[in-house]
This record gives sequence, C-alpha cells and structure tokens, in this order.
Amino acid sequence: MKGVSRLSTRLSLMQIVEIWSIPYERIRDFFLAQDDVRILEEGCFSCGQCEVRLLSLPFRRVGRFSFPQTYVEFSGPDTDTEKIHRRFVLQFTSAGG
Repeated sequence: MKGVSRLSTRLSLMQIVEIWSIPYERIRDFFLAQDDVRILEEGCFSCGQCEVRLLSLPFRRVGRFSFPQTYVEFSGPDTDTEKIHRRFVLQFTSAGG
C-alpha cells in the first residue's frame, strides 16, 4: 500500500549461559518455589517466555577440595529472561544465599 508504513515488531532474544558452584538440587528447588515458574520436564522450566535449563555437571576438584557444578541456561525474550535471571542471581549471591 502506498503511503502506509508498516512497523515490524522484532522480538529481541537473549541467552545467558553460566556454571554455578551450587548443587543442582538447590537450584532446581529455587525454580520450583517460584509462583510464576512452571516445570516443563526435569531440569527444564519456563517463566513467561523464558526457558531455563539445568544440567548437573561432574564435581570440580581443586586439590583436596571438590565443588558441585551446575550448568544454567536462560533463553528467551529480553524482558522475561532478565526478570528471572535477576531474581536467580539475587537469591544465590546474597549473604547466606
């Protein structure tokens, strides 16, 4: 159509991949406790249009010490991804987290 401009709405997507030295079960329990998060399958959750995937990795050994490792991936539209990621980070980086 002449003289009519069409605005395209582009969805801005974000992906965040992190490895946390926190047991898988503790991170899973955090997501299960959120009212706006639903479980899609074991280790996979959604919050709005953001999908969160968890994977338990082998323990990391440093000398005599052994640390748990959990792969955490957030992917989806910027706003939904930032919202749940911020809540997650605040939970596990706060004093006593």
